[in-house]
Amino acid sequence: MINIKALFFDVFGTVVDWHGSIQNESQIFSQEISQEFDTFLFTDKWRAGFRRLQSSVANGSRDYLTMDEIHMEILEELIDEFDLKNISSTDKQKFNHSWHRLKPWPEVILGLNQLKNNRVVSTLSNGNLSMLNKLSKNTKLPWDCIVSTEFFGTYKPNKEVYIGAANLLNLHNSQTMMVAAHAYDLDAAKLTGMNTCYVYRPDEFGIGKGEDPGDVSRFDLVVNGFDEIEEEIVKKYE
Repeated sequence: MINIKALFFDVFGTVVDWHGSIQNESQIFSQEISQEFDTFLFTDKWRAGFRRLQSSVANGSRDYLTMDEIHMEILEELIDEFDLKNISSTDKQKFNHSWHRLKPWPEVILGLNQLKNNRVVSTLSNGNLSMLNKLSKNTKLPWDCIVSTEFFGTYKPNKEVYIGAANLLNLHNSQTMMVAAHAYDLDAAKLTGMNTCYVYRPDEFGIGKGEDPGDVSRFDLVVNGFDEIEEEIVKKYE
């Protein structure tokens, strides 16, 4: 019998609705600067820009930058691309911190509290520590601990992230489970011996725009929300 002692959660897209939240923040920003722009496209490009630079850091072609730093770099690019005028540094900083104010999916807090009764629940996120602390406080997410890839100076899917996270809790990877709405994250975690749980988020990239993970039978658990995870762990492992 495998004893799942800790669950590590991807945050952006899995725990929080980054697209809906950032699009809403973009609309507020548009009103504040009195300039209209395509907030849906802006939101998509901001996230895509992060993923591009994340990959460059992860493969070693670029020195480590925090998620906050990458978001600001991409924001500067998008302000030019969308021809937004007279944006102060204060306005940019406030807008960049929109990523600290993302809203969780509806069932997340309930599901985390169910899991906390028997197991450790922790982030394992590409977000930097200060960012994750602010995000968690703003949304009252009940983590037992916060683990960031910043601790390891790289980003997922580097294997040292998953191995290092388990080591921080003095656990073998086989005693842990990675929970994510992104197949690449779980595929990498599985290679290090972690158990895996895929969470469907069909609206992650906008209404009706979710990831196609392919054949999900390669994951240990597949759920539609966090409120299903504890029951599925008990059925499979206990």
